[in-house]
Amino acid sequence: FIGVGVFSPLMSLQTITVVGAHRVDATSIVKDLQNQLGRPLPLVDTRSIEATLMKQPLVKSYSTQSIPPHTLVVNIVERAPIGYLDTAQGFSLVDPAGVSIEVTSDRQRQLPIIDVKGASPTAHGFPAAVAVLRALPAKVRSQVDRVIAATTDDVSVILKGSNVRVIWGSPDQSSLKATVLASLMRAYPPHGGAIYDVSSPASVVVK
Repeated sequence: FIGVGVFSPLMSLQTITVVGAHRVDATSIVKDLQNQLGRPLPLVDTRSIEATLMKQPLVKSYSTQSIPPHTLVVNIVERAPIGYLDTAQGFSLVDPAGVSIEVTSDRQRQLPIIDVKGASPTAHGFPAAVAVLRALPAKVRSQVDRVIAATTDDVSVILKGSNVRVIWGSPDQSSLKATVLASLMRAYPPHGGAIYDVSSPASVVVK
């Protein structure tokens, strides 16, 4: 019975479905896995699946699910871009881990530039810049043009158009700083050249 279940054509792979693809080319993944069609479901080559998905820089992680009698489902989790590094090769779109998703000659998305030493994801300021971006209220984050992290304790944010600067300091107490900043911006709406200093959230400054 086990032999029949494993090797019988009645359990052969006929359909490959990719779930979770929004920016990833699901058609390309299915095409690359055509060599698995006809195999008994329990004998599908997992190394081939891994090799195929490693070609897709937008794929962060994946899992597979066999649905008898003929279907293999590939569930993928895509990398979520958080900003750009302005490199010598062009604008490198990166995720929070610093993995480059694509490099373009200009900014294709409304995402901020992460300004760190050497425009490198290995710079000490990169994790701090990412932590601040994640902590910002969504309404403020959508207005960010650039986040500058000279060091891990010296992060500031520049808003689009108005040249408004937010002095953040270190990523410590980021949740509190984000709450304080949102309140400050409601009480003192941004104007050209304004500075919000929330580096010490118990003693803030607006200029």
